[in-house]
Amino acid sequence: MKVILLEPVESLGAAGDVVDVKPGYARNYLIPKALALKATKGAIKKYEVLKRQKISAEEKREEKLKRLAENL
Repeated sequence: MKVILLEPVESLGAAGDVVDVKPGYARNYLIPKALALKATKGAIKKYEVLKRQKISAEEKREEKLKRLAENL
């Protein structure tokens, strides 16, 4: 079963990685603990959009902090 990792999981990968795990492990551990999401086409697209938004927000934040530092 393919899942998208929402958090880093030791021995599996980092957040955002799409990994193949046994169905029982995904169903009984990863998904209930909100560590992963079942990797459907829609979920992958949604995660990519969220990832791009997060990167954009982080870039804007860094730019704002640089301007603030220059003013000081």
